[in-house]
Amino acid sequence: MRKFLAILFVLSLALSACAVTGEPQVGIIKKEHSAVKEEGAQESHAEPAAEPTAESTAEPTAEPTAEPTPGARLPYQDVPTSTSELTPITLFLGYIPNVQFAPVYVALDQGFFRENGIDLKIEHGFDETDGLTRIATNNLQFGMISGEQVLLARKQGAPVKYFFRWYQRFPVGVMVPQDSPIRQPQDLKGKIVGVPGKFGASYFGLIALLNAVGLRESDLRELRAIGYDTAPIFCERQVEASVIYIANEPLQIAARCFDVEVIAISDYADIVSNGLVTNEKTIAERPELVRGMAEAYARGLALTIADPDLAYQISRKFVEGLAEDDPVQKQVLLRSIELWKAERLGESTDSAWKLTAETLLSMGLIDSIDGYQEAYTNDFLPEAEE
Repeated sequence: MRKFLAILFVLSLALSACAVTGEPQVGIIKKEHSAVKEEGAQESHAEPAAEPTAESTAEPTAEPTAEPTPGARLPYQDVPTSTSELTPITLFLGYIPNVQFAPVYVALDQGFFRENGIDLKIEHGFDETDGLTRIATNNLQFGMISGEQVLLARKQGAPVKYFFRWYQRFPVGVMVPQDSPIRQPQDLKGKIVGVPGKFGASYFGLIALLNAVGLRESDLRELRAIGYDTAPIFCERQVEASVIYIANEPLQIAARCFDVEVIAISDYADIVSNGLVTNEKTIAERPELVRGMAEAYARGLALTIADPDLAYQISRKFVEGLAEDDPVQKQVLLRSIELWKAERLGESTDSAWKLTAETLLSMGLIDSIDGYQEAYTNDFLPEAEE
């Protein structure tokens, strides 16, 4: 039965898989920016999809830099002199082209992958399960996959491994009206809570949040499946709280109806979201390729964090219809950056993986947490500068 449930859960994750984003802690989202459009040019309901203050402190630079800029504290390598020296690689990304994938776009645009001997192509797609299956069978070598999917896949015998933690904070949270008495997770007891469905990162994150404060799903008055079009139901107050992706949805709700506050799941439960995944065959036979992917992506991520305005402008080359100055999408990027920051970019912690496994166990999706440490590695991260 657990095996059947796990398969269903993995399949359902594919439906909600996309780039994940958010904002770091409880805070007020103001309906005050008349310049913010009600709907951005590139709205996203992500998983992914890594994973928060209500107002980001990051400020875009006044002018994007004209020349390629190295990633912060990450060394350059010699650039191969011809395409024949490059290894063609396809990177699976969930969802569709979106500003939330800016680190990948920046690393491509600035030549960081080529400098590591990689000729990278991007494959976007909603079927994350298919992407993970192809990685497991070595028909694909790399993808951005969520941590819980990696654990579930390994329990089914798939030889996949997570080697770069993109989202350091889980990108899902619980949104409530600003005038709501709900201020902490314990206040959800006896309340009607909306969730896209009982699947995917939203549901998984909510269970982790409830577990963290000693509540169960049965303690809610109702957990109501409302789909991904949250605004009509939330703005009409048909639910008292809603599980959302915290980078974009609170901005859209605040612009559309009223001010909100967000309880970030990552403030209560450090669980693993999206990151770079490969397979054990590639690690064993091509470790330098895995290291090159981590190095190139780390530099793209570092540069995105250091210069979000440049990252936004670069993203316009990859995201059709992304306006030159879209305040909603710029805020989505800035809020996402808050979820990616870390003292050492890409580093996984044992505690986060253990809690992720324990959450799956509590949901009846795995039989034990044994082997969770084999699901990830930090061995391929760039060396930290002294």
